[in-house]
Amino acid sequence: MTRYTVRESSDSFPNAYELFDAQHHARAVVLPEFGSNAIAFESGGSTIIELPQDRQAFVEGYADKTMYGTPILFPPNRIRGGKFVFDGRSYELPPNEPPDNHLHGELGRRAWNVVEYGATEESGAYVRCRFDYADHPDLLATFPHPLRFTAMHSLKDGILRLSIEVYNAGERQAPFAFGLHPYFAVPANGDGCSLHVPAVDEWPVTNQAFVSGLPQPTAFSAAIARDGIDIGAYPPAGCNMLTLQADDRVSAIEVKAAGYRICYRVDRQFPYLLLFKPPWSSAFSLEPYTYVTDAFNLPYPAEQTGARGIAPGETLELQTEVWMEKV
Repeated sequence: MTRYTVRESSDSFPNAYELFDAQHHARAVVLPEFGSNAIAFESGGSTIIELPQDRQAFVEGYADKTMYGTPILFPPNRIRGGKFVFDGRSYELPPNEPPDNHLHGELGRRAWNVVEYGATEESGAYVRCRFDYADHPDLLATFPHPLRFTAMHSLKDGILRLSIEVYNAGERQAPFAFGLHPYFAVPANGDGCSLHVPAVDEWPVTNQAFVSGLPQPTAFSAAIARDGIDIGAYPPAGCNMLTLQADDRVSAIEVKAAGYRICYRVDRQFPYLLLFKPPWSSAFSLEPYTYVTDAFNLPYPAEQTGARGIAPGETLELQTEVWMEKV
């Protein structure tokens, strides 16, 4: 029996790619047509990434594209008024959240091109997709940088890995702000679940995740790093912005009644993690960001907020991993 396989399917979603790891009874579903979104992940009989409750609404809707699965965000979260200045150039991204904010960008809502897919013992089951700004004149009109994004989802040894490469094919430095928005499946309201995050401090934020001050160690950041917190007690639509430790990069959601934990590792390109409990589903989000929300508009040093650029000809690489462990 072949351990790893890939299947093209339109049974549940248009043009889906299903990745299988038979040894770990694991399956992931990737949707190139909808933002190269890993919309589902199951392992060992447990659901790790929660599917949309209304699949037709997900396929046909706009906001739904970033409300399920593992949406790719560029830029992550909100830009106030859609406006910011970087490297002497003014940017104005179109508002897509009333009344005038720009939310999560467009990469998670648009079709990506499948470059390659397959299954080998070395790579596991995988699908590689690409999104090129040069193919989208409407995006270049407000963000005039031909960035090229390549996302490889791979399933190997029970681990769902996302490897991202971002290449600047332009002649000018581009502002860079990247994030992910995985929706991890938990029981209703998160009852009986605990969350551990290797945090060092916390940024004060509004209920829209806008930063309102400088970070500092708090009782919350200490508790979530030391003993973990009760997800069931976390308020719906609540959010916290945390700075992660430099070395320990694994967060964990323990589903105690079912006897397993969801582990999520991010690399050093993601110094920040936003916690969010969506009120529309039974899920909890751990959102890794390369910068804090709306960092280009903050009056703090860039090395503190993560505000940065990607130089002409430069390639940035980012990676995350998610898996299930029995406890």
